[in-house]
Amino acid sequence: MTEARHFILATAGHVDHGKSALVEALTKTHPDRLPEERKRGMTIELGFAELQLPSPFPSPIPVHVGVIDVPGHEDFVKNMIAGMGCVHLGLIVVAADDGWMPQTEEHFQILEYLGVPRLVIALNKIDLAEADEDFLREVIQDELSETAFEEAPIVATSAANGRGISELKQTLASILDKLPDPRDIGKPRLSVDRAFSVKGHGTVVTGSLADGRFHAEQSVVVQPQGVSARIRRMQCFGRAAESAGPGTRVAINLANITIRSALVSAQEGVGRGDVVTAGDFGKSGRVLDALMTKSKRLAGGRTPASKPLKHGARVRLHHGSANIPGRIFFLNCRELQPGQEAIGELRLEGNAAVLTGDRFVIRDWAGTHTLAGGVALDVQASVGRFRSEEQRRYLEACRRRPSADLPTMMRAQIVREQTLPEAEVMRGSRFGSQEIRDGAAMLEKEGAILRRRGIVFETNYWKAQLGAAANAIDRFHQTHPELPGLPLSQLRACLDKRLTSQDAFGAVFDVLAESGFLVQSAAIQRLGFTISLPPNLQGAANRIRKALGEKAEEPPARKQIITSKEEEQAMRFLIDSGEAVELNKDLALLRAGYDKLCESTKKFLKEHEVASVSQLRQYTGVSRRVMIPFLQFLDAQGVTIREGDLRRLPKQREKSVKKDC
Repeated sequence: MTEARHFILATAGHVDHGKSALVEALTKTHPDRLPEERKRGMTIELGFAELQLPSPFPSPIPVHVGVIDVPGHEDFVKNMIAGMGCVHLGLIVVAADDGWMPQTEEHFQILEYLGVPRLVIALNKIDLAEADEDFLREVIQDELSETAFEEAPIVATSAANGRGISELKQTLASILDKLPDPRDIGKPRLSVDRAFSVKGHGTVVTGSLADGRFHAEQSVVVQPQGVSARIRRMQCFGRAAESAGPGTRVAINLANITIRSALVSAQEGVGRGDVVTAGDFGKSGRVLDALMTKSKRLAGGRTPASKPLKHGARVRLHHGSANIPGRIFFLNCRELQPGQEAIGELRLEGNAAVLTGDRFVIRDWAGTHTLAGGVALDVQASVGRFRSEEQRRYLEACRRRPSADLPTMMRAQIVREQTLPEAEVMRGSRFGSQEIRDGAAMLEKEGAILRRRGIVFETNYWKAQLGAAANAIDRFHQTHPELPGLPLSQLRACLDKRLTSQDAFGAVFDVLAESGFLVQSAAIQRLGFTISLPPNLQGAANRIRKALGEKAEEPPARKQIITSKEEEQAMRFLIDSGEAVELNKDLALLRAGYDKLCESTKKFLKEHEVASVSQLRQYTGVSRRVMIPFLQFLDAQGVTIREGDLRRLPKQREKSVKKDC
């Protein structure tokens, strides 16, 4: 059998418009879970049911829908939003005998803010107003006009007599058939809307799974606390499942974690508002930069929600099932009017497990009115950075299509950071690793970025840093022609501090080597550069040559002939140019003396195979002061091999001769 497609549908609408009854008519399951809900006939908590829809011809793939029934009363909007974290289709229920009411409107705005892609209107209780059906349809169409949902189908239904239930199912099936499958970007996350204990099993959480797959025995992390846990087992609507993918309602039995309660700190338990994640989700934070929008439908209204959202106002962030208090600050304005959008920063009182590109809702501090919506642009923001020029450019670039335009957001991030590890590019975003790799490859092809050693560099920044490095090397050659090149420690100091890591610094070396530079020992030089002695050191060099040459194989100690800075520089030139050989920090030989002593030593060892220091001293006629550091230098160069107190020459390997066939 072909695997079913999975989606999440959520109801919406005013209290007592028949949402729960309509869900029961569709699914044969009453979604109210609490006894007081059934007794009062009013939903106060989220309810859940499973809907299996017919496959629209000619599609052979069945469609399974997790239905979330939400409370309609104004006092429970926070519970309603908690069920909206992963919704592919909204079902607004409007009672024919009541019409479009205040909570219908608020729920509609919430669906807009959260970017729910499609919407169906159920004109419910049509049995109470059949004569007015055409008029009611026109009223609803007026409410939908000039919105993203103006083409939403309107289906007249009656949970009481069954009218329109079959048509509603067909309508839902037809719409879902045209929707793409829920995205699997390898970043599974489940916003916890319920958490409870089951005797003999322990902690169970439920939620709508998005962006990836979970499987039994998988290690997971509960965000924003960062607490590790393990999936013991899973269920999808009462059926055991070894794995579950995006678009499914899942109950997960977690090991190694308890239910959060008044007796357990938030760092130790799990509850509504948390997010179960896997892999590299990113870091939760308390500061969030976002593009804020206030619905134009509020313009001219007289409710508190219609008033401008003020700079510095205390608000509540509703994201997934989380409800976090904080304050909102705007970048370029002092208030957000209905119909306007602005960049803002949310400074929260608790950590939020938000990804870049996520949508959220802003309500007032008291939790009575929905004020605005937003899209996260930077989930690792900071208060000090908010008004910097770099962050302004980043936010202005990202506001264009913040939920979908990966190349724009990626380019903006790299321009802001100038350089960062590839693993950090768009980390903590709603884009998958393959999407990010493809986006980076496209930007590299366009010449916007360059990738080296696992690091991404913005091209203009990279060129500027390479130019600075080349200029520093050339200036050093001009001012110190007697030295072989710019010491690497000084080159590091010439570059931006973001290039001081081993990989970033190595990437600079790689490109310099491809561009006509050569790294030797601990210095870098331009290819073809030849050291030369500047005029001011000529006299010092001649004095050193004379002092070392008077007794070429028994020179004076270095401190006896080096008495000034110029002489030290001249000595360094003679060594770097090969005219002198530095045995150690206290002793140097002119090349002629070194070569003569080296040949004498090798000749004696060829004749006698091994020799002691004393034997070599007697043969060459040099003192122990010179012979010991001289032999140590030969050992280091591989010219001789020390075996205890003796030296010998390395054994020559016999060369193998290949015969022609």
